[in-house]
Amino acid sequence: MQNKFFFILILVLSFGLTNVSAQTPTPVKTISGGVLNGKATSLPKPPYPAAAQAVNASGAVNVQVTIDENGDVISANAVSGHPLLRQAAVQAARVSKFSPTLLQGQPVKVTGVIVYNFVPANPTEEHAPVWAFGMFLSFLQTTDSALIKEMGGEKELDGILTEMANDVPAEWAAEKPLFDKLAKSTGNERRAIAGELLSAIRKNFAGQEKWQIEIGAHLGTAMSELLKHRKNVAGGRLQINESVLRTSLQKIRDSLLAAPPETSPDLIKNFKRVADFADAPNLISPETLTSVLNTIEPLFNSFSDE
Repeated sequence: MQNKFFFILILVLSFGLTNVSAQTPTPVKTISGGVLNGKATSLPKPPYPAAAQAVNASGAVNVQVTIDENGDVISANAVSGHPLLRQAAVQAARVSKFSPTLLQGQPVKVTGVIVYNFVPANPTEEHAPVWAFGMFLSFLQTTDSALIKEMGGEKELDGILTEMANDVPAEWAAEKPLFDKLAKSTGNERRAIAGELLSAIRKNFAGQEKWQIEIGAHLGTAMSELLKHRKNVAGGRLQINESVLRTSLQKIRDSLLAAPPETSPDLIKNFKRVADFADAPNLISPETLTSVLNTIEPLFNSFSDE
C-alpha cells in the first residue's frame, strides 16, 4: 500500500500554516518585478522538510514577496506548490536579499515572485508503516466530512481512496470490496465503511503490527479534534471535544505500556511526546493544541526505520 495514507498528516501539519505574510506596509510607490530569482544578491536554499521527504513531495513553490527600498523582503506568501514545501520556501524567501531598486533615482518597493524547486535526493517510493494505516481509517471514521471539505481536501481524498482501492495488497484481498465501497462513498457512509474496514483489517495483524494498528487508530481519533483547532485558527467555528481528545491521548499512553519488545525506541519516544499532553490542565487552549500538533511531525522521521 503506497504512502498516500499520509494525506491526513499532511493536512494536519500544513493546514493554516501557509498564509504567512507580514502586515500590510504603509502605501508607497511599488513596482512589479516579475520573477526575482536572478535579481537577488543572497538567495538561501530552503531546507527540504522531513515530512515532505517522507511522502516524496517535490516540485516548484512560488512565493509572492514584497521588497522594500533597502532590498529586504518585508512580506512573503506562498501562492502555489505542495503544502508541505510552502513553509520552508516562505522562510527562505524572508531572509533573501536584493539590491535596492531605483525609479527615476528614487528607491522604491518591488513586488514579484521567487521560485523554489524542490527535488528529492532519492525519489524512490516508500511505504507507510502500519500505524499510519490505522490512523488513516480511524480519522475517516471519526471526522465529519464537512471538516475535510472546509480544509479543501475532498477532491484529493477521493483520488487517494480510489488509488488505495486499486492497490490493495494480496493479503487483504478479502477486504477488496470494502476498499471499493470506501472509494465511492461520501459523508456518513464513508465514515461507516471506514470503521467497518478498520475492524475487518484488524484480523490480518498480530503482535507488533496489531499494536501499531491500535495506537494509530487512537492517534486518528485525536487528529479529528486537532484539525478543528486549525480550522478555528483560520476563522471557523468548530468546537473541539476536550473529552474525546484527552481520552484518545490517554489511550495512546496506555498502548505504549503494552508495546512489544521489538518496537522501535524512536517510535515509542515520539508517540510518548504526544501522549504526555493527556495530563495538560488546559488541553484545548490554543497554545497547548499548537504544541500537540507540533509533536506529531517527528513521527515522519521514523518512516525510513519502520
